[in-house]
Amino acid sequence: MLGSPRIVPLPGYNFTVLIITTVFGLPVPLIGDNYFSKISGITTTRNTKPVQAGAGNMTTYHLPTEISYSPLVLERGIVSGFSPLTLWCTSSMSMLMGGIQTARIMVFLLDPLTSAPAMAWGFYNAYPTKWTISDFDAQDSKYAFESIEFSYSYYSRIY
Repeated sequence: MLGSPRIVPLPGYNFTVLIITTVFGLPVPLIGDNYFSKISGITTTRNTKPVQAGAGNMTTYHLPTEISYSPLVLERGIVSGFSPLTLWCTSSMSMLMGGIQTARIMVFLLDPLTSAPAMAWGFYNAYPTKWTISDFDAQDSKYAFESIEFSYSYYSRIY
């Protein structure tokens, strides 16, 4: 295998997010709201149902059933003012302006040398279901963070 390229794992710290909502049927990206410090919850589970094989048989088969997805969680430092993301989350969480508006969330893992997307995942029909603000503590010199949890219909790896 001389001359074959070495497969090198991608670092998990070089990523970006794009959130695309729909306004009057047209896709609208939430510009300026892609600076997150942590992404978690990219998880797919194939659920199974155990079935006992025959009378007196000690064999159990695990038959595949539905697929479930963990909530996608995006975390970032809180900034003052309102951003398109906070307005969308506030509207969806408070059911103002006609209720929940879904979006497509794109997560890109970037190549460390070129900063071009090396892998990407799309989360479809996403909407915020939990919004957590970190604790404020005068004895600790940490930044204030917000964590936004999203439910979605499904996700897929794009490339």
